Amino acid sequence: MPLEDVGSETGNNEQLREMVEQSGLTQVEALALINAGQAFPVALSTWKSYLAAPTSARRRNCPDAVLKRAKQTIGRLMK
Repeated sequence: MPLEDVGSETGNNEQLREMVEQSGLTQVEALALINAGQAFPVALSTWKSYLAAPTSARRRNCPDAVLKRAKQTIGRLMK
């Protein structure tokens, strides 16, 4: 599936979750890729809140900047 088609009609959280699942990486491995070289890394608890189920009280909206970084890092593994 092309990267552009990953969750094209869903929100950032769903796109991020699908990318992580399709990459075959663990959540911690995916986070390490996202954070590599970043001045302001994403905390593990924040990362997990982006990947949480839509009905979870823990869930937080994934910012566009995090999704963009995921496409640049995790997305490369999917090509």
